[in-house]
Amino acid sequence: MQNNPIQERIDTLYNKWKSAINKKDVKIVRILSEHDEQDMIASFFKYLLDVEGQQEEFVFVLNSPFSTLESFGNELIKEIEEEVNNWNKATMPDDIPFEKIEWNPNYTIDNKKNHAQLFVSNVNSFAKYLFPAKGTKVCFIILMDEADKKEAYQWFSSVLDLNIEPHIVFGVTDTKDFKLYDKLADTFHKEVFTLVPNLDMDGATESLAAMGDMNKPNDKFRMHLVKLMNAVKNRKPNLVDINAKECLTIATKEVEKDPNWLAQIVTIYTILYNDQIGYKDYKKAIFFASKATEAALLTVNLLNDDISYRLVGQTHIGLGSLHSLRGNWNDALQNFVVAKEAYIKCEDFLMQIESFRLCGWAAAEKGDVKLANQYYIEGYQLYPNLSQEIAVNSTFPYIVKKLMYNNDREKIISNIQMNKDMTTLFGEDWKEIVDSYGKINSVA
Repeated sequence: MQNNPIQERIDTLYNKWKSAINKKDVKIVRILSEHDEQDMIASFFKYLLDVEGQQEEFVFVLNSPFSTLESFGNELIKEIEEEVNNWNKATMPDDIPFEKIEWNPNYTIDNKKNHAQLFVSNVNSFAKYLFPAKGTKVCFIILMDEADKKEAYQWFSSVLDLNIEPHIVFGVTDTKDFKLYDKLADTFHKEVFTLVPNLDMDGATESLAAMGDMNKPNDKFRMHLVKLMNAVKNRKPNLVDINAKECLTIATKEVEKDPNWLAQIVTIYTILYNDQIGYKDYKKAIFFASKATEAALLTVNLLNDDISYRLVGQTHIGLGSLHSLRGNWNDALQNFVVAKEAYIKCEDFLMQIESFRLCGWAAAEKGDVKLANQYYIEGYQLYPNLSQEIAVNSTFPYIVKKLMYNNDREKIISNIQMNKDMTTLFGEDWKEIVDSYGKINSVA
């Protein structure tokens, strides 16, 4: 029987954690992880909170968002008090030892020279109440995501300036992308221990995928798909080629029995063309994007219209965008038009707006202003189908902006009519809403 790679990593991380909290002089354990390890760290905290587990420490995970240096400690103590009350009111199974916690915080503590005094004094008294012999570690994991580096340093340096019970340890999370606690770790090198998980999440996902039945096409495809995505992320072109070919071989064979595999072929070619964009090899990217459109077109009349036409729309927008990067505006426009027609057929108004915008943009770039206006007007005429939420969160304001001061538009849509339409959709300040579009949003 194969071992669960996730549980193995949880166990390894727990052993590192256990070692860290028991190191001499350590008061803060900083878990410094990779971005893709965040979900695993969250799972690890849940593991630490498991009341049926065999952990040798008492753990609180505190989620209060950081507010100010002066109020943060008070909010953390309130959270602990709430958790204690929840514990006391909880109904536990008979086989789990249960005792009420007869502890109450003291909110009268004040130290104007150190804003962490109320927090430290209360966790000290709480830890002494729970384990007066001080033989069990009491761990408070503080998730200080809302703070900046200066605030994080000021808060915890104030904590470390105070007397902390010997069996208390604080845990904090950090990422290699941000390094919130670098200065704290450098300043308090004895009190702050940096734990680096090294969880190898790519390996974990590949191991999980490999646990399937390799005689089943779905399981084998999933394994190679995971390996393909990891290879793309880690810029390993040889592994990209190997696993993409494996995926395509499986999907091509299975599509003869089940046309739904065409969607998987689209997925693989989409991954491949996005990979080539990363290398700025637009010629190869266009080749793979073309393959994606071919596979998408084959789904028409084989898959549900809602699925097939969305695939056609998505792939042609992708291919059209690649042509636009190379200045091939005729090719770009042709693909955007196919996308527009596909989204009309599956009645996706949000993507219809975007495809009309792209058609107008490509037509304008190739010098056909009249055709561009035609597409913008067609896009504008979708407004009766739009809620204000969809309109504001789409590129519809861009289309309106292109038509607002357009004399040719007035022959088809008068200023009076536009004002009536847009007031109904956006309200009286519709011109301000439209004028501000593009100053915040990024549009091609």
